[in-house]
Amino acid sequence: MKGISLEDIIKIKVLIFGIFYLFREMISLTSSLGFTELSLNERELKGAVSKNIVLLSLGLLVSLFGASIFRFATSLYILSETGSGLSFSLTLVMGTLPGVLFGPISGVIADRVNRKYMVVIMDIISGLIVLGLLVLSIVDDLKLIYIYVTTFLLSTASVFFNTPMTASLPNMVDDENLTRVNSLTSMISSVASIAGPFLGGIIYAIIEFRVFLLITGVSFILSGVSEIFIDFELNNRYFKKDEEEDIQESVKVEMNILGDIKEGFSYMVSQKWLMSIGVFVIFLNLFIMMGLYVPVPYIVREVWGFSAEQYGLLNTMFPVGMLLGSLILAILPQAKKVYKILISSLFAYSVLIIVIGVITSEKLFILTNNQYLSILIVLYVLIAISAMFADIPFNVVMQKLIPDDKRGRITGTLRTLTLAFTPVGAIIGGILVDSISPWILPIACGLMMCVLLLTLIKSGSIKDI
Repeated sequence: MKGISLEDIIKIKVLIFGIFYLFREMISLTSSLGFTELSLNERELKGAVSKNIVLLSLGLLVSLFGASIFRFATSLYILSETGSGLSFSLTLVMGTLPGVLFGPISGVIADRVNRKYMVVIMDIISGLIVLGLLVLSIVDDLKLIYIYVTTFLLSTASVFFNTPMTASLPNMVDDENLTRVNSLTSMISSVASIAGPFLGGIIYAIIEFRVFLLITGVSFILSGVSEIFIDFELNNRYFKKDEEEDIQESVKVEMNILGDIKEGFSYMVSQKWLMSIGVFVIFLNLFIMMGLYVPVPYIVREVWGFSAEQYGLLNTMFPVGMLLGSLILAILPQAKKVYKILISSLFAYSVLIIVIGVITSEKLFILTNNQYLSILIVLYVLIAISAMFADIPFNVVMQKLIPDDKRGRITGTLRTLTLAFTPVGAIIGGILVDSISPWILPIACGLMMCVLLLTLIKSGSIKDI
């Protein structure tokens, strides 16, 4: 019998660490909430917010864990049944395409209908989709086409779940705890990213695939039921004027998909800070894909000859860093202005990518694979922490400054633009890796990110956020 690998041991330790601090942070948030301008009994209000945090955390845990485990287990199933890289890659396409196609539409709907109903219905639909695959596998065997369609539908439901959920976060808690709640959701996502593949591999090995589908489908439905009890308008009802809620409800009567998308774009253009960051994020993701996600795996696998275990361990460090970054932000007091944090973390991100390029060039020194692995592990963790120090404060700023009736559209549109340009970066990076020395890409893209950041600073458009 094959023993437990170093990668598995590290994943287990990180998973235990992540779950421990996740629940500790949930307890911390629900036991030490600070409120101002209370309009109801303080104990009653704290109880309502505590209930929201617990139910939100549990719902996200089930949804994200279920989705992560499903993706990994179905990937293993396809590879074991077909042995085809093309068949495997098609599942990745089916999982990514809905985000590009339906991002803006999900934002329009999230701004025009009750977001709570949308979140609950999407989780229940996700469960029914998985159970539908189970029924098909019993009636007509588990064919690849069924898995592809299920993956596409499940990813579509995820898009229509994530947009209203993200847009609703500032309405579920008070402003003082918004950063900590965003950090908590990022921690849950990170733990799911680490645990999903690990648990998916175990489940695939010990549980019959149809039983796994049954458990996953029921879990999604139970998650949807639990979200019924979340108060999606807590902050609006307790801290905002009643008239604002009436205005918001009145504009949700009529829906014009194209007109609403156009209105969302018009709002983005009218807000200089939002437009500047939006354009910056699009190009940032393009350069990150070209400078990090494409060349580094090529170098470590094809040039240095990292083993599958070494490569897997390295990839684990991204969610580990994301978890650490989210935890640090959850512990730190919420900053009133995020400009300095945002700029500093993005600059650190850019410099770290340049450092990776310098190390992988082997111009300064030549080390053993284990020594290179140790250095890259540290750099990957620092990059992921930097990403969280930029991502979470940016999300908080968006949630605070964008009006509630437009928040869904802006969130969905930015996510779509980011996803749409990611494959472009992958294609360009893949072409360049075959044409030039791959270590040039991290250095060049890191420098371009620095230039892009200096341009953003010079514009002065985000200095006041």
